[in-house]
Amino acid sequence: MPYESENGWKWDWHIRPGFSMAYTPKERDVLIDEAMRKYREVFGAYPQVVGSWLIDTRTACRLADKYGVKCLCICRDQTNTDAYSLVGGYFNGAYFPSRKNLFTPAQTRENTLDVPVLRLLGPSPIHNYDNDRFISAHAKDASCVLWTLEPVWYAGENAKFENAMLEYFFGEEALNFCYAQIGQENSFAGSDILTPLRRQIGTLRARGDVRFEKMSETAARFRERFGNETPATVTAGMKNWDSEDLQSVYYQCKNYVANLFRDGKRVFIRAFYLFDENVPEHYAEKTCESFYALYENLPLVDTVVWAEGVRENIGLTLDENGGAFCFEALSDTCAKVSWNDCSVVFTEEGIETAGVGEMTYDLMQATAQICAGSHRVDYVYKGAHYGLRTNGDVTFESNILTIRGERICLTPERAGKEGTIDAHAFKA
Repeated sequence: MPYESENGWKWDWHIRPGFSMAYTPKERDVLIDEAMRKYREVFGAYPQVVGSWLIDTRTACRLADKYGVKCLCICRDQTNTDAYSLVGGYFNGAYFPSRKNLFTPAQTRENTLDVPVLRLLGPSPIHNYDNDRFISAHAKDASCVLWTLEPVWYAGENAKFENAMLEYFFGEEALNFCYAQIGQENSFAGSDILTPLRRQIGTLRARGDVRFEKMSETAARFRERFGNETPATVTAGMKNWDSEDLQSVYYQCKNYVANLFRDGKRVFIRAFYLFDENVPEHYAEKTCESFYALYENLPLVDTVVWAEGVRENIGLTLDENGGAFCFEALSDTCAKVSWNDCSVVFTEEGIETAGVGEMTYDLMQATAQICAGSHRVDYVYKGAHYGLRTNGDVTFESNILTIRGERICLTPERAGKEGTIDAHAFKA
């Protein structure tokens, strides 16, 4: 098989020709078989860990089933950085993926690939989702490309940001599993990687409550503790490193990921994605024909793709006069975020609010087909059917979705649940 770079490069970081989904399913098998043969020839055994910014699901299953790979790792969520996007994934940590979509946690035993997928780069829970929308002027002047722990960028080499990030990952606001990957991708050999990386390691050592492990060891520990079922975890940024008054709490489990965000006094859900193990990845049976690839889950609330260029009034607004968040872990699967007289409780089934009364969401830029009923919102997105059930009263007028009620609950539902509207009821 020829390696055909449109740029004539020996190493090309675009999807074509550099990534597995650029090839036919049978070609992917041949490529993996040859890579594993050569690896074993050189090192005497097959690898325990395989990582890439993107790995297609067929390749992942072959690595696990045929070659016994124990851990996979992929890029953090990002939008069109280096020609690939990952949107609405399990934000940070590890999960057991669906055999139909590596980017989606499995919900049932029969569809589970028994190999943990770990997210790379140590993404900021405040800034990573939409990069520089919510940062101070001087941070924007620094032209930071990535808000992660990668040491070559402004964020990763900034000691103040680094200390805040390590508190996000290893502070008290967490459930079950705390994790961050540190290091740098291998195309920056000309940069000073070691100075900030040594400082990061020194800061972590000084904490005294962090274990350093190889990724294979982390995966083994994860599997030993959680079996083959994805746990509920939290990644939170409760104190912003910079001058902007921002807080962010990510809750993620096998069923969904949601991000509660505060920008000054405004409290809103910035991201809310449903996981459905039966929705296949886009390249399951076909090749990616462009330099760009997309891995995504099912959007209920999105403020990147569905709010491009907009800062004000994005997301599902809960409160316009909010205050500082307080976090409380109620159980291994349940977390509570409260402010003023309001609260949000995350469980594996969904979200329950108190003191909110009304939620609003401007869906002007939504690319899903959306239909609202008395107590639910139904979506069709790229052929997938799913919904959001609520006990509140729902109205949908002039692209504004409004939910009203005393204690509003939001429960995401996959296709086949009672009450899901037929596709013919939707308007484009």
